[in-house]
Order: sequence, then C-alpha cells, then structure tokens
Amino acid sequence: MEEMFQNIEEKYDVWSSNFASIAMDPSDPPSVDKFDKCLKRMGVEIALPLAKTVFLSDYRHILDKVITPCTIIQTKVDFAVPNSVPTYMHNTIKGESTVEIINTHGHFPQLTAHQEFLDVIHRILTS
Repeated sequence: MEEMFQNIEEKYDVWSSNFASIAMDPSDPPSVDKFDKCLKRMGVEIALPLAKTVFLSDYRHILDKVITPCTIIQTKVDFAVPNSVPTYMHNTIKGESTVEIINTHGHFPQLTAHQEFLDVIHRILTS
C-alpha cells in the first residue's frame, strides 16, 4: 500500500492512467479514458487522501451488526475486490442480504455497465 501511495504522490499522471486501465472495463476504452481524465482533474491533493481512506478502511468487524436488508453489487471481474468478498459479506451480515453479480469487468459497474447496474437497482427498488 505504501508503494501505491508513494506512486500517487510522486507520479500521479502515470498512476492515474494505470489505475484507470485496471479499474475500468478494458474492453471499453472510452470509459477508461474518461475515468483517467476525471482522476487527472481530481489531482493528487484529493486523490491521495481519498486513496488512503478507501484502501486503509476495514469495516469487516461491523458486518455482523448489519440488520438492514441489503444488496451487494459486484462485477464478475474486479481487480480490487475478489468475488470471495461479496460471499463473505453475505455470509457475515446478520440481516437479509443478496449478492448481484454484474457480467462486466472493472470496479465501477455504474460507469461501465450502467444499464445492467440500473436493472439491478430497479429490481431492488420494485421488489
């Protein structure tokens, strides 16, 4: 993690391009480019503390306190979150939970598979 944070701080343009290429569906170059441009506009001043917050946060210890029904949405291939994570979350959450796997690559299905993502949200809200 420290090496990644150092790359963000010292080589932000290179890091943002590399991160965009693995965080988004590689078969969707316009989305990769759009996300890369978004990261570059964000700048290191925002991206570094955000990355530290996201990558250093671990809330597994409170999952067994979750009693509100929830849906865990996961992509089929996510570099950051292996498919064992939603299974673990589903099995640990005390309340009713379901797992929805969207057939896409990347970490942001709301960006790369927005229609499938909206279909899941629609099913959740109308059931």
